[in-house]
Amino acid sequence: MIKSMTGYGRGEIKEKGYYITVEIKSLNHRFLDINCRMNKLLSGLEEKVREFVSKQIARGRIELNIGFEVYERSITVIEIDENLLSEYLRVFTDVKSKFELEGFIKVSDLVYLPEVIRVKNEDLDLEEIWELLKLPLGEAINNLIDMRNKEGIKLYDDIVNRMGKISDIVKEIEDLSFVMVEDYRKRLEQRIKELGVDIDPNRMAMEIAIIADKSCIAEEITRLKSHIVQFKDSLKEEGSIGKKLDFIVQEMNREANTIASKSIDYRISNKVIDLKNEIEKIREQVQNIE
Repeated sequence: MIKSMTGYGRGEIKEKGYYITVEIKSLNHRFLDINCRMNKLLSGLEEKVREFVSKQIARGRIELNIGFEVYERSITVIEIDENLLSEYLRVFTDVKSKFELEGFIKVSDLVYLPEVIRVKNEDLDLEEIWELLKLPLGEAINNLIDMRNKEGIKLYDDIVNRMGKISDIVKEIEDLSFVMVEDYRKRLEQRIKELGVDIDPNRMAMEIAIIADKSCIAEEITRLKSHIVQFKDSLKEEGSIGKKLDFIVQEMNREANTIASKSIDYRISNKVIDLKNEIEKIREQVQNIE
């Protein structure tokens, strides 16, 4: 069954002091394009995240947001550069002695000194976090795929219905093509009769033969029928089929254009307009298939 490229999924986990949320959504795209947003503390896991996603999703623009919080403890560490602080104190003491200054050095005077106190985050066990992250990430992807599958069912039903209409139109064009040249001959004879002129029968026959050859659309009809069968068969294939379907639709449109250029019957020309309209609607749907 075909899959849509549009969907949304979410997952979360709260365990071992970490709260991780994953939100993922996908949109149409010719290839797989993953845009990953996550806390910079987890940046070392980005490649694993991309690989994890690409194993389960073949096409689409993927917007992935990973939230990361720590609860019941703190990963913030305050460090004091004791060597630098000692050097500050030595300098202050020397200055006080040299210039015979009064007063005392207070703690509040020291904490604002540049580089004495540093605040940083402790090193995280990324392997441990990855084992946790895989769970909500997998849940979010499964939810996304489930939505894409449901949307795919709707796409399938609509496309199959429209492909049925295309088959009917092609059959009508084929039926008209069998009488197209004969109808042209009758119109031509009627026109000549109205003008009251005599035309050499051999010349008339040659003219009809040339028109018949130029306006023959048998090959285009055959190829259109073949494309329809191939398209329907492709719909039943597993995996990523969007590009293949798009190519077949382009070929169908090419044949429709050729028929339109060859047509000498306004009825066929009108049917081609209907045909191209249905092909275009299918093409729009195919753009959303993985």
